[in-house]
Amino acid sequence: MGLITNILNAIRRVGSPTQRSALARQDAYLGSKGVVDWRRDMSRSASGTAESFIATIEPIPESIRPFNEAETQAIEENSTLLPEFFRVFLGRSPEVWGPDDLDAVFVSWTTATDRKGYEDETVVQLLGAAFGQYCARTLDMTWVVITDQDGSAAALRGVRKDYRAFPFHAIWKRIRDQENGFFKPIHISLEEAAAKDWAATNWP
Repeated sequence: MGLITNILNAIRRVGSPTQRSALARQDAYLGSKGVVDWRRDMSRSASGTAESFIATIEPIPESIRPFNEAETQAIEENSTLLPEFFRVFLGRSPEVWGPDDLDAVFVSWTTATDRKGYEDETVVQLLGAAFGQYCARTLDMTWVVITDQDGSAAALRGVRKDYRAFPFHAIWKRIRDQENGFFKPIHISLEEAAAKDWAATNWP
């Protein structure tokens, strides 16, 4: 890991703001966890390319359960708020939308002088639900709750292959770090993951 460690350390010093903040978030998450492998990756799909930094850690005990009825209903209700959010911050509400539109509306909201009462938590719940539903629909994923030593989190997991996404955490971190343009890269990474030969998903 010597060469990749040197490369990552160089990026921490002189990389782009997005690269440096991505590594800082990853460093904070890894903490004292045992890192088995660490690499810089370029994901490719029909939608484009996306850079990511991938750390493989030693296995951590976890439990996974599907969303219950109340959690599923909350996701469905929150995702229905997206058209109005589009109208307020983009001046239009596309009938068909994708990650590019989410990136555009997120930028508009973060830079607005008047956020029309849309507080951080509201936007996290609204866009997290909508993006998660989009990933579930386009990438054969489903909502789950994952619990490990760090706590519990709402996530998406492949229905047939075990790859994952954490839309609410992803949005919170970008609000905190004042970053934009992340919905499309995340989706590209997931598109590539969906095409790989992952282990089969084991359900409780």
